[in-house]
Amino acid sequence: MSHSLFLNPHIVVKGVFMKLASCLLLFFIVAPCFAETVAIDPTSATKADDANTMANMYRMGMGVPKDMKKAFELYQIAAELGNTDAQVDLGDMYYSGEETSQSYEKANYWYEKAAKNNNAKAQMYLGYAYLNGKGVAVDYDKARGWLELAVKQGEPSAMYHLGTMYFDGKGVTMNKNQAILLLQKSCSEGASNACDKLKEIKTEK
Repeated sequence: MSHSLFLNPHIVVKGVFMKLASCLLLFFIVAPCFAETVAIDPTSATKADDANTMANMYRMGMGVPKDMKKAFELYQIAAELGNTDAQVDLGDMYYSGEETSQSYEKANYWYEKAAKNNNAKAQMYLGYAYLNGKGVAVDYDKARGWLELAVKQGEPSAMYHLGTMYFDGKGVTMNKNQAILLLQKSCSEGASNACDKLKEIKTEK
């Protein structure tokens, strides 16, 4: 998420709250602010985006007390309404067991929802799951398929994982030249593990 470096953060937060204040009644009709069940019209993408914005605010403690439980509840709402960013964040919380029982299966469920809507990070996470058997059986074909989709969108971690597949010949014909090209691109985009892998390869030669 990008923010202007020249805006007063207090004004930004105040502006966000003024915008979101009108949405609160839509989120919490006949329920207290911290109710576990919130009724929202499932046809509204705007409500999904607003719920995701509020979840981020609670997760980061931006203008409100940090509350991971509340963030999880709002991510759940936004994810169910189809917000792909919320689906990824909710997947992350299930993956790490943050404010919920840890479950790779549930994490992958939400990653797949977002991946099918062309979210590159979710595609990378799914590729990683199939590559390493995280909540699913190892399936190199599916791993490669999801990683390739993410690579096409310029996702650095996907480049790294696909590069290691080519380097090791996992599910693909071994092609170290192709692997190095992917790792170099990943490293140049800031993936430190790709940079480390390239150093390792250079040392082995």
